[in-house]
This record gives sequence, structure tokens and C-alpha cells, in this order.
Amino acid sequence: MDDPHGGSTSEGGKFDGSRFRDSRFEGSRFEGSRFEGTRTAGTGARQHRALSGLGVAASILIVLVLVYDVLHAVSDWQVYNAVEDVLAGTATDSQIQAADDFGRYFDGLQELLFLIPAGVVFLVWLWRARANAESLGGPGSQRRARGWAVFSWITPVANLWIPYQVVTDIWKAGRPRRPVPGPLLAVWWGAWVIGGYVGRAYTYEVTRDTFSEDDLRRAVYLGTVFVVLNVLAGVLIVYAIRQISVWQTQRSAEALR
Repeated sequence: MDDPHGGSTSEGGKFDGSRFRDSRFEGSRFEGSRFEGTRTAGTGARQHRALSGLGVAASILIVLVLVYDVLHAVSDWQVYNAVEDVLAGTATDSQIQAADDFGRYFDGLQELLFLIPAGVVFLVWLWRARANAESLGGPGSQRRARGWAVFSWITPVANLWIPYQVVTDIWKAGRPRRPVPGPLLAVWWGAWVIGGYVGRAYTYEVTRDTFSEDDLRRAVYLGTVFVVLNVLAGVLIVYAIRQISVWQTQRSAEALR
């Protein structure tokens, strides 16, 4: 008797399973090694989150912040020179007007137009890089939980060293053959932390109720030091963003081979 699935019943009523056929399974055999490899590759692809686009966006925004800071320092020096000339009696109306017009673009509020987007995009990039680093190096490769990649920057006291740990662990996971980051990240973090304190001192000087010539001079010097440190930190973190993005992409591609 014919079986509705394409098999048949042999003599004695026993089912002849060898004749069972279904077009859906033609030519398909379970191969454990092949199946396992495909599943692993798919898992790796899902675990890795692309960084290149975010890294480029974060780098561009950081550079814009640095350009603004440099122009702000130039504006401070123009104001200082104009005040010096006024006190010396050699200033011209055009010189004073030029310094005043240029300084209007740098009252601090405009910087937020660059600083906030740069910070947000960088933190999104860092979050993804932290997730990728754990996937590449394992949970033990990261000293801090993933949430610290974002919240360590705004947590008092912790923001003095935990962001540095997060970035260095990400760096190490992306480059396991040379896990020691060397002085680059140490210089970046030192410039960032010191620059933060110098920036606060600068803000204090320029927001005082009484403002003498000496106060102005001190503020201009502090502002210049702040910009130098900020540019140094910015250039180094842009370099780190690029390197980490490249390394993680390469390692993810190697894992899929």
C-alpha cells in the first residue's frame, strides 16, 4: 500500500522507511561542523557593532570643538591687547570695535552647539566599543561594567580615573598582541584632567564681579593653557577612536573567517 508521504508498505505491512522522500529535504544532510561554524559566524556578526561611522562623526565634532577653542583663545588675546592699548592711550576705535565684534562669537554658549553633540556621539561610540571589547576579549577583559562607559564621566570623583580605565581596557581588547597602551592614553587622560581644572580656574577669573587688568591677564593665560591641553587631549582621543575602530573591525572580520 502506498504511503501518502511517498514511502510504501513492504510485504507483511512493515513500513519501508528507506523509500521515504520529501523534496524539502532533498540533498540536505546534517553536518555538525558546518552547522556549528555557520552559527558561530552569525553570532559573531551580531555581537560586533559597527564603529566606523560613529567614530568619524565623533572625530569631526571633536575637531570642531577644538577649532572653536583655538578661536576663543585668539579672541581673548585680541580683547587683552585692546585693553592694554586703551590703558596706554594708543588704541584706535577700529581696533576696539574689531575685538568687540570678534568676541561676540565666543561668549561660551556657542561652544555648547559643538560640545554637546560631540559628547553625545562620543559616548555612543564608546558604549559600542565597550560592548565589542567584551565580545572580543571576554567579560574578564573589562574591569568596569558597561554602564561606566557613560556614567563615569558625570560621576564625581569616579570621573577622575574610571573613564581612563574604560578606554584603556577597550584599547587592550582590540590589540591583544600589544595589550599595554603605552604613554598615549596616559598623556591624553592627564591633559584632559588637568585641562578641566585649568578651565574651571579660567571660568572663575572671567566671571568675577571685579575685573582688573591683572585679572584679565591671568584669565588670558589660563585660557591659553586650557586650549593647549584641550587640543592635546582632543588630538589623542581622535587618534584612539580611529585605532580602536580599525582594530575591532579587523578582529571581527578575522573571527568570521
